[in-house]
Amino acid sequence: MSRLAELNGWLDERVGHKKLLSALLDEPIQGGARFAYVFGSTLLGAFLVQVVTGVALMSAYAPSDKTAWASVHYISTQLSGGWLVRGLHHYGAQAMVVLLGAHMTQVAFFGAYKKPREVTWWVGLGLLALTLGFALTGYLLPWDQKGYWATRVATNIAGTIPVVGGFQQRALQGGSEYGSLTLTRFYTLHVFVLPAALAGLVAVHLALFRRHGVTPSVKADTKRFDRFFPRQMFLDTAAVLAVLGFVLYLAVRDHGAPLDAPADPSSDYPARPEWYFLALFQLLKYFHGPLELVGTVVIPTLAGLYLFALPLIDRGADRAVRPRLKVLAPLVGIGLGAVLLTTLAFRSDAADAGFQKERALADVRAKRAVELAKAGVPPEGPLAMMARDPVLHGPVLFEKHCAGCHVLAGLGTEKDRTAPVLDGWGTEAWIMQMMHDPDGDARFGRTAYKGEMPSMDVAPPGDADFKPMSKGDMQAAAAFLASQGDERGEPVPDGAWRRDPAVVKKGEEIVKARCTACHLYKGEGDDGGQELAPELSGYGSLAWTASQIRDPSSKATYRPKSVAEDRKGHMPKFERDMTAQDIEVLARWVRMKAHGGP
Repeated sequence: MSRLAELNGWLDERVGHKKLLSALLDEPIQGGARFAYVFGSTLLGAFLVQVVTGVALMSAYAPSDKTAWASVHYISTQLSGGWLVRGLHHYGAQAMVVLLGAHMTQVAFFGAYKKPREVTWWVGLGLLALTLGFALTGYLLPWDQKGYWATRVATNIAGTIPVVGGFQQRALQGGSEYGSLTLTRFYTLHVFVLPAALAGLVAVHLALFRRHGVTPSVKADTKRFDRFFPRQMFLDTAAVLAVLGFVLYLAVRDHGAPLDAPADPSSDYPARPEWYFLALFQLLKYFHGPLELVGTVVIPTLAGLYLFALPLIDRGADRAVRPRLKVLAPLVGIGLGAVLLTTLAFRSDAADAGFQKERALADVRAKRAVELAKAGVPPEGPLAMMARDPVLHGPVLFEKHCAGCHVLAGLGTEKDRTAPVLDGWGTEAWIMQMMHDPDGDARFGRTAYKGEMPSMDVAPPGDADFKPMSKGDMQAAAAFLASQGDERGEPVPDGAWRRDPAVVKKGEEIVKARCTACHLYKGEGDDGGQELAPELSGYGSLAWTASQIRDPSSKATYRPKSVAEDRKGHMPKFERDMTAQDIEVLARWVRMKAHGGP
């Protein structure tokens, strides 16, 4: 012990830590230690968590529109403990918003903004503004759909402010459009400008707090004094650990923080801000056109001016709540209004079937993107990765190019359909129905090809030479034609490759004997009868499907005459409107969904 005492004395002579510890631990607490005074310590604890986790995240984050999402995905899914660090950072930020709001409310009701603590109150308002600034700038950094669109809404609102709005928006965005410059500026604000400002204000706030001490409750015994150590320190420590424990619970429960699909400026996304900005989002729904400024600027500005002016309005010495109800009424109104608007926003979204459908689709896209990225994100960025994926990009291409005529997997409308239904296309059941009733409404009944193909199991009226096919022959032919689309590595019906080889072989012979009067098979058939019927070799395969999309008159599928420009209802050549990659992606998706794939 003597050596430790000597070492302590030696260190104190050079550092002076005893005096510092005494100043920290011996602070008098007027009215006694209370849980009401723990908010400052919990906020400081949450802020330190943000600093530590933020620095850790910076070590693996790459701020550009091509790399940001991929780096966050790497942190969340591959970096050891990365998901936990990101989860702590995410929920720690939300904890700071809640704690700061609760702290400001407690200060207001305790009357702790009164003389001589006016500046302390104003510094606290500055800390609140900076905390919200952290939340806003942190939104964009993952460069995912949610952050991208929520931040665009925020910068668009900033752009509506009279006189300075346009300059302010361009300064934030780094120009007129969103891109890497936008991300770089938000990153700089988030990791350097705002932390420096916050650290400075925290230092000023703590200095002012130590100068004036705590503001005791009106009912507290002002003659009683406790030292910070041990009782208040124990209460503060317990509160800090409780907050950090809850943040840790949320991070572990959700296995980190959510990550939406990569930001896509060309997409439609059901944008919503985080819950603590939902009140403002809901408020904007009640102001349109010229009145929009009321929701975006006037009301928030009036609320801010009221909070700033509160110490100047309430100058009386009385800190009891009841005599100050008139002064505090706007504060209560702001709080209740925020709760009401947030509740209305949640309820409105829950009752909005269109929003819920869009939200579900966005969640599916996000989950798929996260899974795809596990195999690696290309140098071109995550959008290039998604554009190569049939599950994500296929329905987008189908809706744009095909849904005006076809119906598949819920896309397209039955009312407007002018071409065959593609659900089940290429399967034995679809082919069987085609052979039985080619002019059926779900097949060629609405097309220019109606009447071109006879039913194979019913003799046409007046055609005594036509020999109807038996059900067994039709099943064999359907099995053979469906086998033409079977490709290893491609989605096909369960058991498709386990078809009876004998049945498939029989079907091939039937097709050669009965179908090549109109169709070609491997480029061969009866002369003069193949103008309108498609090639059956490889029918339904990826190559056949891609060729049909690319150019249905290429002889790989249909004959040139079948899609002549003067033939109404022909299928257009999409090679003029789509890239080779998009054609292949669409072909893969059509085959996958036609066969009931995911």
